[in-house]
Amino acid sequence: MIMNSMWIFSLKRALLPATATFLCGQALGSIPGSVRPQTPALCAQPRKPICGILSQELSRGMKKTNPDYNSYIASSYVKYYESSGARVVPILINQQDEYYENIVNSVNGIVFPGGSASITNSSGYGRAGRKLYELILEANNNGRTMPLWATCLGFEMLMLLAGHTNEKMEVLTSCKDSNVAHPLNLTAGWNTSRILGEAPDDIITPLITMKITSNFHKFCVTNETFKKLDIYKDFNILSTNVDTLGDEYISTVEHKRFPIWGTQWHPEKNQYEWKYSSIPHFPEAIRVAQYFGNFFIDKTRLNHNSFVNETEEKAHLIYNHPVVDMAPFINPPWNYSSSFHQCYFFY
Repeated sequence: MIMNSMWIFSLKRALLPATATFLCGQALGSIPGSVRPQTPALCAQPRKPICGILSQELSRGMKKTNPDYNSYIASSYVKYYESSGARVVPILINQQDEYYENIVNSVNGIVFPGGSASITNSSGYGRAGRKLYELILEANNNGRTMPLWATCLGFEMLMLLAGHTNEKMEVLTSCKDSNVAHPLNLTAGWNTSRILGEAPDDIITPLITMKITSNFHKFCVTNETFKKLDIYKDFNILSTNVDTLGDEYISTVEHKRFPIWGTQWHPEKNQYEWKYSSIPHFPEAIRVAQYFGNFFIDKTRLNHNSFVNETEEKAHLIYNHPVVDMAPFINPPWNYSSSFHQCYFFY
């Protein structure tokens, strides 16, 4: 059920304190409607979090421009999490299980990014995602915080895995919502969620009133599928949207017990992708995007993982790989127009 925005804020203020204590070293202050609590655990963790981002197969166009590589990560994801204070480790595809076990035991959080790869076991992205998800659930079940963020294609894979299926069309429905920005339609209970319930009014207000979330997807997850596959047992729906054909789909979810979130929309594009006119770059869009990045990286600070030594840590970091400007490839002989401004490529 979609809630009226004025009623939402009245309920929010009625249920939650109006005075919030800021995190670690920040000044105390009264913020009307703010619900972000003090988090002493973060103050005890002055760490340097490392976020693992899953790579994926090259698209057909990318194969023409970079035929020697097997996978890539758009640099917008790297910059996005770096801007929140994390370093990034690329997670390679088509590796042995031991590799993914080491990653989950070494990084402080994991991201399933958007893109165009298959989300099933037919792809390295899908196989790696499935193994990582198993390990993430195992870690959290054992009391070890392991945050996961899933964006667009990653969100679709998250829903596939949560639905305990390997059939893409059992969880996805064709829809039309590409190169368009929306406000979120928040659902009942959003204010008690961790990710939105902790957000101040200057994040929630633009999020529900402005065209602020970038959408680039041809598939959607519907409420009907969410119920049919029992995904509701583990996840709460926090927002929905309606595509350009008028069909409603799920746009934001939060795991009921674990630090796992998924968005069908792209928070990282607001700050770091420039090709499409629909991507919002106005100040509110940047603040909203940064909020979600900061929120996730704050959760990674609660994870105590580290690599066995500094040498191994340095060997895994994204700094070992050059960033590639994709703009020149629009010219002959490639004639390829990438949707990404820059990418990292991996063997």
